[in-house]
Amino acid sequence: VNASLTSLNLNRNGIGPGGVEHLAGALRVNASLTSVDISSNGVGPVGAEHLAGALRVNASLTTLDLGGNKIGPGGAEHLAGALRVNASL
Repeated sequence: VNASLTSLNLNRNGIGPGGVEHLAGALRVNASLTSVDISSNGVGPVGAEHLAGALRVNASLTTLDLGGNKIGPGGAEHLAGALRVNASL
């Protein structure tokens, strides 16, 4: 686990829901990242659900940019549930 990286900008990289699933796995165990920008990546509702799972346990992120990802109502619902228990975002 990387302990020195504090900011990650993946803006417009086309990582999609599959890439977000991998990122979410890393966010579950990473304690150094405070800022992540995954805007305009085609995350969609499935990717938002993956991300929500990580946000439930991640305590280091203070900034998360999801703009332009068309997460839809279902994705927003998953993220809202995660934000109810996340104390850092």
